[in-house]
Amino acid sequence: MMDENLTGELLAASIHEIKNRFGLLYSELDELTNQLAVTDTLQTKAQRIKSEAQFISSELVRVLTSYKSLTDDFSLNIDQQFAEEFLEEVIARHSFTCNAHNLKLTMSCEEDVTGFFDKQVFAIVVDTCIYNSIKAGANQISLNASEDDQYFYLCIEDNGPGFPADMLEGGVSQSDLQIDKHSTGLGLFFADRLIQRHKEGKSHGKMTLSQSQALQGAKVTLQIPH
Repeated sequence: MMDENLTGELLAASIHEIKNRFGLLYSELDELTNQLAVTDTLQTKAQRIKSEAQFISSELVRVLTSYKSLTDDFSLNIDQQFAEEFLEEVIARHSFTCNAHNLKLTMSCEEDVTGFFDKQVFAIVVDTCIYNSIKAGANQISLNASEDDQYFYLCIEDNGPGFPADMLEGGVSQSDLQIDKHSTGLGLFFADRLIQRHKEGKSHGKMTLSQSQALQGAKVTLQIPH
């Protein structure tokens, strides 16, 4: 049986190499579209190719992190993060996605809001929510960060069909995973596990699913202690 640490290192190295190849793919595609007189329709298709490649790249990182989260020695790299900067990076990273899917991705956050979290893990969780929203048919997503004396909150809301009633009632638990019925369940399950790893004293992070009052679709709230 292969050593567990070696398996993790092999996965990490393979994913790193694949991500580098996707970076080359972006460059080649940009060079090709710049040299050719392509129509707006072809430009849109090129953006969709970039978006899909970016999704695959993000999904590979999520798979690796989810795998590592199952091991006993998994630890987070928690540091103080400015929410406004984090959300700006998220929106910039999804420029291909917005162009390809005619998506309106907005943010709302006071400039002094901060949270103590693993930046890479939060990026994976937020990306998971964004891709789930797009797959469900949403074309408008808002990211909102806030804090109080005890917790930092990050809400992802969309104008899609919302969560099925059984997911809202049962929450994000392993018993809710029915991959043939809810293809987003597995991603949310591991996202919830990663958020719960954020702890301070007896408090730990949690993920809540609800109905968006602002956009009338799905709402995911990430809550972690200060």
